[in-house]
Amino acid sequence: MTQLPLRQKAVGWFFQPVALGRVAAMRFLAGAFIWVDWWWYMPWILGHRHVPGELYQPLFIARVLPIFPVPDYWIVVGTLVVLLAATVPMMFGWKPRLFGWIVAAAYFEWMIIAMSYGKVDHGKFAFLLLLFLLPTMPKAKWGDREHLSEHVGWGFNLVQIGVICTYFFAAWAKFRYGGFEWVNSATMTWAIIRRGTEFSTWMLDYPWMLRAVQWGMVSFELLTPVIMFIAAKRLKYAAVVFLYCFHVSVYLAVGISFLPHMVAMACFLPLERVSPRDLVRRLKRGKRVEESAPISIPLKDADSRSPQPHQDLPAT
Repeated sequence: MTQLPLRQKAVGWFFQPVALGRVAAMRFLAGAFIWVDWWWYMPWILGHRHVPGELYQPLFIARVLPIFPVPDYWIVVGTLVVLLAATVPMMFGWKPRLFGWIVAAAYFEWMIIAMSYGKVDHGKFAFLLLLFLLPTMPKAKWGDREHLSEHVGWGFNLVQIGVICTYFFAAWAKFRYGGFEWVNSATMTWAIIRRGTEFSTWMLDYPWMLRAVQWGMVSFELLTPVIMFIAAKRLKYAAVVFLYCFHVSVYLAVGISFLPHMVAMACFLPLERVSPRDLVRRLKRGKRVEESAPISIPLKDADSRSPQPHQDLPAT
């Protein structure tokens, strides 16, 4: 008797309905990041068009699925052109499923090209998951809070799990490859010496603080799965804001950015409440009110501008 309610709760949690407006917002954010990615965030990927094919060492998935050719000039440039061309209609909701699948496939190939030369980023796992789940979701409009979908809730739950797994398995990898020496040694000291900024170099004078940062970082990474089970929405939003603040702090301290991960993390937030049309209307309405408002003259100024009564000069 107790198994059925638990099963129903689990199904209800995993398929919790989400407003379609969040889908439109996430499509726009994902597309906007792709443009930022190739132009500013990781512009070096385009440089692989000149790298000799002998240096290409495909990732495991590219070896299991031998459908990815060795990158050359035309493959790298062609992948980028297809990616950017398909991103624009997906961002603005024109045939988002068709162009969403094209974007997901092209960006996946873009990541194979990027990560098959020795550098693999774990911060794009959740973003890739987001790109492959957005095409499965229905067409949506900004600010739509009336239409709810369990399928959308399922998709964003998978992305959220991907976000949490990025943190949890990052801590697991630290202990797997570094053991307790990762948190007890001079890991952060080495990072700040190598990549420190004016916001973090002062900490080199306080080794105990850097060791505390290491322990705190690993502890919060191991505890991130708790966020998935927070029932209070405000408390969950506060936890997500804490994660954003953590990444901002890391960027300011050592210049390491997790921007694609932060984009995927936005699916935790109630973005369906954002409506660009309503914002534009409010701005226009505010300008009209300011233009139509009568100009009031302060009482002191009005007294100084009003004609003074005639006063006779004193007799001499």
